[in-house]
Amino acid sequence: MKLIRFCPACGHIPIVKIEEELLQKHQGILIGTVGCSVPICSDMEGVDAVSSAHGRGLSVATAVKRVLGKDKMVLVHAGDGDGLTIGIGEFVHTCLRNEKIIYVLINNQQFGMTGHQMSALTPLEITTKTSYPRKEEYHGIPVHVEKLVRALNPKVKYYRTESATKEGINNFRKYLEESINNDGFSVIEVVSPCPTFWGNAKKSYEFSKAYYIELTARGKCKCQGD
Repeated sequence: MKLIRFCPACGHIPIVKIEEELLQKHQGILIGTVGCSVPICSDMEGVDAVSSAHGRGLSVATAVKRVLGKDKMVLVHAGDGDGLTIGIGEFVHTCLRNEKIIYVLINNQQFGMTGHQMSALTPLEITTKTSYPRKEEYHGIPVHVEKLVRALNPKVKYYRTESATKEGINNFRKYLEESINNDGFSVIEVVSPCPTFWGNAKKSYEFSKAYYIELTARGKCKCQGD
């Protein structure tokens, strides 16, 4: 990458580097969304990219896919604010269509770029910069991505990993490589640390590892491919 314009120790960084490598290798198309990942469309070298409006990455990806053909690798990189809060409608319909698109969802449990507001994936009892602790009776329960995907369309390939450990990052590479060869929609949820939100890198990484384990325990398995 020409530049890495993320906060120090951001969980996006190792994920974006792997995406760049495989997009270059397979001559894929990157669809960028609004959020912390905005700069990657211009910063990835040797990768064709399209920027989308907030929450509309999958709509743009669908158009690109249908113009260039089903064999073209198309990857959407989104955060949980963009992807499962503002863009949840696009996500639902892409699951229902089982469109051959790779969707990398960086779950750092909040809107990061705009100042750490609550998203659809913010856990219960977590306080953000603009909200009280999340309460089920007031804010509703957070979206569990795996359960949502499986309820919408069991044909969709779903994977979960995290970017707080070397093992989690290596798993992301494995899941992304597998997704390139899948016949339909592939969702890779990456539980990611946000040191800026927590104000402490160590605390952020510890929370991400613990939350990944919690999400996996509440789902059926680590990933559909296991």
